Amino acid sequence: MDNRYEAYAYADPLFYDSPRRWGAQEEFEAVGRPLPAGWERGDLEIWAVVRPTGVRLPSQGWKIHVSSCAEDAEAVLDQVYSFCLQERITFKFLRGMPILQVQNSKYAPRGASGKFCTLYPVDDAELERCLEGLGPLLAGRRGPYILSDLRWGDGPLYLRYGGFAERHCRNAAGERVLALEGPDGRLVPDVRGAGFAVPAWAPVPACIAPAVAARAAQQDTGLPYTVERVLHFSNAGGVYLARDGADGPQVVLKEARPHAGLDQRGIDAVTRLQQEHDMLARLDGVRGVPALHGLLTAWEHRFLVQEFVEGRSLSQWLTANYPLIHPDADEDSVAEYTREALAIVARIERALDAIHARGVVFGDLHPRNLIIRPDGEICFIDFELASAMDEFVRPALGAAGFTAPSGYTGAQVDRYGLAAIRLWLFLPLAQLPALDPGKAGELADALERRFPVPAGYTDEIRRMLGPAPADGRTLRPELGQQRAETAALLTDPQADWPRIRDSLARGIAAMATPDRTDRLFPGDVAQFTQGGLGLAHGAAGVLYALHATGCPVDPDHIGWLVRAARTRPPGPGLYSGGHGVAYALDLLGERAAALELLERLAAAPDDDLGPGLAGGGAGIALTLLHFATVTADRRLLDEAVTLARASADALEKAGSGDANRRAGLLAGGSGAALALVRLHERTGDPALLDQAETLLRLDLDRCVSVADGTLQVVDGRRVLPYIETGSAGIGLALDALLAHRPDSPSAADERPIRRAAEPEFIIQPGLFNGRAGLLGYLALTGPRAHSATGARDGRAVLDRQRRLLALHQISYLGQLAFPGDQLLRLSADLATGSAGVLLALGTALAGTPFLPWTGRPADRPSAAATPC
Repeated sequence: MDNRYEAYAYADPLFYDSPRRWGAQEEFEAVGRPLPAGWERGDLEIWAVVRPTGVRLPSQGWKIHVSSCAEDAEAVLDQVYSFCLQERITFKFLRGMPILQVQNSKYAPRGASGKFCTLYPVDDAELERCLEGLGPLLAGRRGPYILSDLRWGDGPLYLRYGGFAERHCRNAAGERVLALEGPDGRLVPDVRGAGFAVPAWAPVPACIAPAVAARAAQQDTGLPYTVERVLHFSNAGGVYLARDGADGPQVVLKEARPHAGLDQRGIDAVTRLQQEHDMLARLDGVRGVPALHGLLTAWEHRFLVQEFVEGRSLSQWLTANYPLIHPDADEDSVAEYTREALAIVARIERALDAIHARGVVFGDLHPRNLIIRPDGEICFIDFELASAMDEFVRPALGAAGFTAPSGYTGAQVDRYGLAAIRLWLFLPLAQLPALDPGKAGELADALERRFPVPAGYTDEIRRMLGPAPADGRTLRPELGQQRAETAALLTDPQADWPRIRDSLARGIAAMATPDRTDRLFPGDVAQFTQGGLGLAHGAAGVLYALHATGCPVDPDHIGWLVRAARTRPPGPGLYSGGHGVAYALDLLGERAAALELLERLAAAPDDDLGPGLAGGGAGIALTLLHFATVTADRRLLDEAVTLARASADALEKAGSGDANRRAGLLAGGSGAALALVRLHERTGDPALLDQAETLLRLDLDRCVSVADGTLQVVDGRRVLPYIETGSAGIGLALDALLAHRPDSPSAADERPIRRAAEPEFIIQPGLFNGRAGLLGYLALTGPRAHSATGARDGRAVLDRQRRLLALHQISYLGQLAFPGDQLLRLSADLATGSAGVLLALGTALAGTPFLPWTGRPADRPSAAATPC
């Protein structure tokens, strides 16, 4: 699971939501404490801010972080609070104990872990006064070491040079990140990583200069092993491949940080490491368990030393062998995969029985904790959640989809994980029964239909993963209503588009929360960082999808978006910012509000726009093109051309040799190419097509031809066929270009890109990075591609993709609904949820518009234009 999602999955069992809402019932008393005259309070999501009126902070400088353990938190906060009020220091603190625990949890961001309070001294003298005054007050207090900072003495105070004001710039990958101002006045990324570093140009006050110099001189790790490479990092510590001496054997070192890497009971990594040591000692000699070499302490951290197990994880094995990720999986390959997977399940079960025979519950059975040795045998790794059966302690951590619910105890916990692996090896969707236990039976049926497993194979899947009230697997009342009927809407041989459309629209409407000001519809966790307004993850995207597919749009929901755009205007950008909101408002009949927002965005320009479609110049250029068309404002058209050319020039300058440059429609050169093609259609300038062709070639150079005849974007060890950063996104821009230049050399790449969009299995259902996006791409580009290439009729491919969406669908209040990215919670948004599925199905089944500015002009949603 992407670690960003854990904190957003606590507040609600069905939707991602802010950690602040989850922790609202357990806020510290200080959050609402009356302030004396001359002070004011502010909010920054999970932080409470207290500041003296009339004090102006610098935009950046040396800040002080205070770390704390949960048991000391209230006392530490009281001391910090009193000190800052006495000294008139601006400060902030985490709002409550649940948030503090999440910030220090095992999968929290390592660079932010430990930060409980932050003080903002206005100058060097105030910095020194804080350190000298607060240090003795907090002496002896404990807390997680803040990896991004310099520790002051041996207490809980830490220092870092960073931004005080929230400013942004683009990093090397083109992403919008927090920024510092360099000596030349330009903004540079304010890197908040897991190591302390001071910008070379940053001033170092005399009071801390000796400590900064001493930290820079530290080199010796204290480890009696040579670390060869990092295997894994989490907030609990690292896992390293090391060697004992120059010619000694390789070993694995597992690091534990004191007071960090907390589980849901607040147990830290060091305590769990000791437990892991004890369980490995108890399992000494069991073939499916790594050999234990001992425990040691280096600096302040504990290390477990164990056997290095050669082989590859079960996750890696599935990625290399799973047949359904290819466009046309033949029955022989499916049968061979089934034989191998069944043999692996049998070996896992034998190894698990041996562990249980020693009286140990493994507690964390999932594919990344299983290694297939070169001889094919299974080895279990990572025993930090293991416990003795006769002293069973329920794990307070676990992998999403493989963690047994609360009613399971002892060996049942492992049997649940094994049942999830039984499902995952054939349909890697184990998270779905965790969201809706009723999906277990549906997925078991689909498994039996597709794979030649023996009779009875899915019995454990149905029994362990399905609803079982006695064991705590109860169905939530919102889920599962009319389950068969909603599934049939997608699986029927003849799709009934009006019923599908209406069910999706009713499901989206049922999720709406117009009483909230932060978001109208639940969506991806990004809505809490980008705001809940935009096309990708906010209200604008949902309302756009409803409008484009001919669904009624609730006037109250339009009014919500109008008010939100006025009261908390978003930053720039098409998919992640205000330009997409303005575009959607215009389509929805709110031109005055749209133009008002567009004017505000123009009055606050971003000097560091990236070139991409999602949040950069290419997307803004398309927005300006739209408003130039509907208002007949030539100035807007000129601005659009200038901005699109500047974005294209920036991408060309970066070139294909930039390893950090992303490809695809949303962040790569393809989005800028699409903008250039659309501007060519308005201006007739052939030079725009020339540059579009160059940009597409840059993105195509980031692709690789796969043995199955597909062309996909290379992303590290993965290849991606999706819209956001994959080959389908490139294909959408290529389709636009080929409408004008059918003889382009890039036309040869169209067929392998289409094949990449035809796999039988896709891990997620969403539009940007899932099946819906591939379905929409195939539907939109199909007619032209078939006539140009003589390929077979694509209706069968579209029907298969439509039917396979049923694997992911969840019946919410009796209506079609879909989980968002990571499959942990439902989503309504355009990028990841039901709105994106609705948009794609409309394109495939009824020819309704797809994403803005894709397809032929007649295929695009429009608002009434002002006659020229």
